[in-house]
Amino acid sequence: MTEQTEDIISALTGTALRVFVYALKKGKDIGVRETHRNLGLKTASHAQYHLQRLEQLGLLGRAKNNKYFLEEEYEKLRSLKIGILTEIYVFRGWLIPSLGIASGFVAMSLVITILFFFLISETVAVSFAIAVMFLAMLFTGYRATQIIGSFKQKEE
Repeated sequence: MTEQTEDIISALTGTALRVFVYALKKGKDIGVRETHRNLGLKTASHAQYHLQRLEQLGLLGRAKNNKYFLEEEYEKLRSLKIGILTEIYVFRGWLIPSLGIASGFVAMSLVITILFFFLISETVAVSFAIAVMFLAMLFTGYRATQIIGSFKQKEE
């Protein structure tokens, strides 16, 4: 995916972003009425406007039966950057925020720490908690480095 394409996707907001994410989740042809119903848009023409807009941006294509589909380079899209701090991973029609993965990891680690505390020993629980905090700090540093790197790339 080109840098220009990443800029286009990151510039999407509101309904256009919802329509694009819907197309990603669906993974197959989508129609105007279907998009209108499933996203709860005001009118079918509202859905058509956003589908046509995404087509003009080169994110969607239109088949002869007036159904819209993801362009080839987006069919296998595995992650989507929305804004500065939000990155979403696409996995089999599921959209999973990267920070959601991190917070899920920390929450599950808390549960495991509590179990260790009551079932094994305090020392094991504290050691596990320290290891989890270390991993969480590594992940946070890695994400911060990515964000700072993206700012530097845009400046150049």
